[in-house]
Amino acid sequence: MKNYEPKLVCFSCRFSWGYVADEVSLARQVKNWIPIICSGKIESTHILSAFQHGADGVLILGCPEGDCHYQDGNFEAKKRVYLLRRVLESYGIEKERLEIRLSLDPEGKTIPAIVKEMSDRLAKLGPVKKAKEHAEKASAV
Repeated sequence: MKNYEPKLVCFSCRFSWGYVADEVSLARQVKNWIPIICSGKIESTHILSAFQHGADGVLILGCPEGDCHYQDGNFEAKKRVYLLRRVLESYGIEKERLEIRLSLDPEGKTIPAIVKEMSDRLAKLGPVKKAKEHAEKASAV
């Protein structure tokens, strides 16, 4: 899979990661970059929908623990990611394809490195196998 480029969706909290001065160049590098008001506002359905529409991975960038602009949104997002990883695994999707980072980078300088790190990890995993493929393999056994 030499030319394989994983599809990564990145939700980033505007308060801790992104009133980025150069949003245009960041959006070019991270093709599916979605600035949000708070990581806690991301519903499970948004994450699952990303996978259903072809994402190979989802990255969530939220405020540092104990420092959420909306009190506990980042804590709620962290719990949601923990539970969703288990759901994804039950469908044969590796838990490493969903990541949350709680930190601070209002200028967005570390986002490209984090995205590259996750993209490299996804490239090693390869494309997401559809749940149907997993079900067929399981029934063949």
